[in-house]
Amino acid sequence: MLDINEYNDFFKLFSQYENRIGWRINDLCNFKCVYCFSPAYVKEDPAVGRYTPDEILEAFNKTGRSWHLFIGGGEPFLYPNFSKLVNTLKPFHPIQISTNLYNKNTISFANEVTPENITLINASVHIGQHTEKSLLQFINNYHLYVEKGFSIVVNYVTYPNLFKKIQEDFKFMKQHGVEFIVPKPFIGLYEGKEYPQNYTREQLDIINDLRSLTPNERLNSMKKLKFKNQLCNAGKNSFSMDPKGDIFNCSTIRKPLGNMFDGTLNLSDSPMRCTADVCNDNCLGMLSLVNKPKMENLRKKTFADHYQSLKEAFSI
Repeated sequence: MLDINEYNDFFKLFSQYENRIGWRINDLCNFKCVYCFSPAYVKEDPAVGRYTPDEILEAFNKTGRSWHLFIGGGEPFLYPNFSKLVNTLKPFHPIQISTNLYNKNTISFANEVTPENITLINASVHIGQHTEKSLLQFINNYHLYVEKGFSIVVNYVTYPNLFKKIQEDFKFMKQHGVEFIVPKPFIGLYEGKEYPQNYTREQLDIINDLRSLTPNERLNSMKKLKFKNQLCNAGKNSFSMDPKGDIFNCSTIRKPLGNMFDGTLNLSDSPMRCTADVCNDNCLGMLSLVNKPKMENLRKKTFADHYQSLKEAFSI
């Protein structure tokens, strides 16, 4: 089980896997978050469910590699027979899942899937979608997963209009036993301003204070890092995949590399220099760098000077 008390344990854990795929497995979601990057949450991609779990496993195995699968959506738990798919894949390919942890399949998944080879559950508490009653159910779901032995971290998107209540939300969840909550900076436009670089000094103060409440400083909390011109294994052993199975070198540049399921996969033999001005996925991006910076140096750069370094890390 992942020791999520230690930041470096998080990074070291995922660094041990040579091959990684960020898999947007579906589009359908039961939430309608205003800051969601995917507008198709009310519809499912027609490709979803096209292949059986055994056919998907066979496609991954044919590559001759063991893949660390970062599965997100949409809402992955709404993927047809998701528990069966995960149980089929995880003996051969370790899995991380990003979920809202509040949908019709949340409890059944916890009862049908064991935590072995599930590296992490990222549970996003989209507070604008919750009433106090549903938030308590989210918290109950969190505790169920902890009791079942899953490694789980709760993410809270720091959308600008939530700052009047965000501290109370954190306090409420911690009072109800949610140990690991991470403030996740909002990326996008709000009232004509680009975020996260337009957070005010007071808002950055709040983000820093909330981050200090948890011992877990997660890489996803430091958005918009820049890797341009650095050698990157994206396209060699790190990829992005959509619901159709189309493979891209990464979610930022999106160079097509064929399809995982129809036999057209064409992977690169060597790393390439990044051409993107900023990385849209720091987690996979950082893990894919050929020359990874020491995490203590990155932390120092990001947090050493309370405000300026945060703005530098958040800059575009």
